[in-house]
Amino acid sequence: MREQDPRTAVYRIQGDRLFVNGAHRGVPVARAPALLAIASGFEGLLSGNRALLLHDFHAHLGGVLGAWRLTLVPRMATLKRVVRAVRVRGRIGRITRIVTHAPDGDFSVLRITP
Repeated sequence: MREQDPRTAVYRIQGDRLFVNGAHRGVPVARAPALLAIASGFEGLLSGNRALLLHDFHAHLGGVLGAWRLTLVPRMATLKRVVRAVRVRGRIGRITRIVTHAPDGDFSVLRITP
């Protein structure tokens, strides 16, 4: 079954624990190294930290300043089991859309509006 309607979820990593939707007890991130890699990849992407981003992903940048595309492909086998690719679109210095593709063909779309 595929989810068609958007669902809101808030993920927060604090220290070595992951908290979902305001939960009081988090899950140890060490149990899911792929999750940590995804989180650090997004942190690198959103903060502009190229070294952090390239630690876990191969990156290919295309397009022009007004309509650029960045494709991220995981380096680690554990991450490849949960993420096939992340495709990011943007305009100038702003990210407008992030599409995360799973190996099973499923995907999630995050649209970022000003």
